[in-house]
Amino acid sequence: MKILRRLALGLSSLAISAATIGCATRAAPADVQIMEQHGVSYVSGGEEEAGMRRMLAIAARFNVRLTMVDAGRGNPLSGATVVVASQGGHAVLHTTASGPLFYMQLKPGAYRLAVGYQGRDQMRDIVVAGEPLDMTFRLPVNTLEDDWLLCGASPCARR
Repeated sequence: MKILRRLALGLSSLAISAATIGCATRAAPADVQIMEQHGVSYVSGGEEEAGMRRMLAIAARFNVRLTMVDAGRGNPLSGATVVVASQGGHAVLHTTASGPLFYMQLKPGAYRLAVGYQGRDQMRDIVVAGEPLDMTFRLPVNTLEDDWLLCGASPCARR
């Protein structure tokens, strides 16, 4: 929840800054690496606060912006798989996010977007048009606490 508030505040600040300055610089910050796959530019990051600021600084350059969080705890989540397929089923992007923020620049059209973590995928059909798309994926995370039952009584109570 805290990360979502910071992200919303950051996006609001970014919009105000862009309106004040007129237009953002074309160069990405030195430590943000914009990648490309099948003609789709994308970038991922934002694990720590400085990384989040760097990502928010370039957010306006991308028309699809994803945020991934732990569904149970609301914590930022990195390492999610992102797959984008055209309406015809042709994969245009298949990669792993290096942070909780993932931005991409897609050509206008209809796509199927799949974001997965620990073998669980969430799919959404999206239409890229004039306005940027901002989406948050709340992904279930299996932790060691979920896998183990510790009890001192014999026999242990079942969950």
